[in-house]
Amino acid sequence: MKYYILTTTKFAEECITYLTYGSTQSNWLANINVGDMIFLSQFNYKSQDLFGPFRVTKTLFYDKTIIYPQQKYFFRIQYNPIGAIKKIGETDLYLRGIESNNIAAYFQIINLIQQNKHLHCMCLTKDEGEAILNTFLKIGIEYANNLKSSIQSNLKNISSNIDCEYIYNKNKLDKKCYFSSESDLEAYIIFSIKITKSDEYKNVNKLLNKYPNNGLQCEIYNQFIFGNAYPSDIVILNKENINVFELKKDKLSNSNIAQIEKEIEKHLYYSLFSNRIKSNTGINRFNFYLTYLKDNASEQFEQSIIKKYKHLCNKIIGLRENTITFVEYEVKDKILLLEEQ
Repeated sequence: MKYYILTTTKFAEECITYLTYGSTQSNWLANINVGDMIFLSQFNYKSQDLFGPFRVTKTLFYDKTIIYPQQKYFFRIQYNPIGAIKKIGETDLYLRGIESNNIAAYFQIINLIQQNKHLHCMCLTKDEGEAILNTFLKIGIEYANNLKSSIQSNLKNISSNIDCEYIYNKNKLDKKCYFSSESDLEAYIIFSIKITKSDEYKNVNKLLNKYPNNGLQCEIYNQFIFGNAYPSDIVILNKENINVFELKKDKLSNSNIAQIEKEIEKHLYYSLFSNRIKSNTGINRFNFYLTYLKDNASEQFEQSIIKKYKHLCNKIIGLRENTITFVEYEVKDKILLLEEQ
């Protein structure tokens, strides 16, 4: 079980009424599984409140039923309350930090929510999730709401489950070899590596096995934030390795080199002493996997990126081993191939 915060600026009432949360892209909610615990956050100039706790009952699906006025949040999940629905405020987290003699940890959670309220979904660590849950249980106030359970049965009849097959067809991968969006590429990989017998799982595991004590039997996050408001695509953590997969739907080119350098710099440095990574004291290695569309002419761009990567690593020599791997993707025979260049 994992913990997540789902964010909204003005539709908390609808999310609670229909026990349904929606996003605009396929990747934001892709990593959430049935049984995971979620908290709903509504932060705006009028209020800074969290609602919950809820347990996920239906994973990602696509549905156009109008729930959120004039908004197209069609990629959705559903959930049920765990006991009575409660509400806590930002200051309640701080008060709980005082009561538990752990102000720093709770203050960090407040900062995390404030910095990233623009995101649809925030992955939480186990400690963060338990701290928020504890606050709900200890000092949460019951929140009155008229649940409209009938909407759930209606959605189940007209919605489409989002999985690899759905994304494959949506991107028309039988006719072309590339994804239309990076969000779909990310979602496809996440769904694939949930299936241990899939070819994609084997491909990713092979890429990880390049380094000692590394593999997919570990914690997997998407849009994970190491310590600042700058999410990464896919993060795979274990006791000795931080693996970051940065995804590009297109080929490498001069136009995306500057952006890639910025992404490397953020992930490389912010992960170094991130207190969101519980095992950070034992981390031996940071592995950056730059993943992009297969192209025979990519070598010149790879050399430029390697040069920039080494320059960034030189600023933190001796603190940790840092590696970079170039991974090309292509779709062939209904399989997403991920191979080291």
